[in-house]
Amino acid sequence: MVSGRLRIEEVGDESLDPALYLLRRFFSEQGFHTSAGEMRSSLQRMIVSPDNAVFLARRGTKALGVATVTTSVGLEYGLSTELEDLYVLPEARGGGVASALIEKVCSWCQERGCTTLLVTVIPEGEATHNLIDFYGRLGFANTGRVILERALRPGAERPSPEEGRNL
Repeated sequence: MVSGRLRIEEVGDESLDPALYLLRRFFSEQGFHTSAGEMRSSLQRMIVSPDNAVFLARRGTKALGVATVTTSVGLEYGLSTELEDLYVLPEARGGGVASALIEKVCSWCQERGCTTLLVTVIPEGEATHNLIDFYGRLGFANTGRVILERALRPGAERPSPEEGRNL
């Protein structure tokens, strides 16, 4: 473990590469098939949009974790946010990095007047990391809602869980 004080920063152009590295690692571990080019392009769009944010956790110069958040407006919640991605290097897990990232995300959301922070737990994440309990300890409630997904671009379909594990 890298020693020093944990620092959470909002990602800009100068810290795009360490954030991209962590997100690519996360997507690879989860079996998502987003290309490096697509991921870089989306990340660049996220960091310049006032409706989205990306946060990086560091100790010294070592990037340990990343979180991405997006906002949307709807009738049920008004202005709400979704914690889209949360990843901490395996060797840094259990040291408060994820909790610190989530607290930073919550502060960012509250500053913008968001009413709710949502997070989606995929079956693989639940099976390997018990994420429902993890997020529950951080104040998230399991409402029993299910997210269904429909790809809108040809070739954008996600692999089945079995395919994702075979990458």
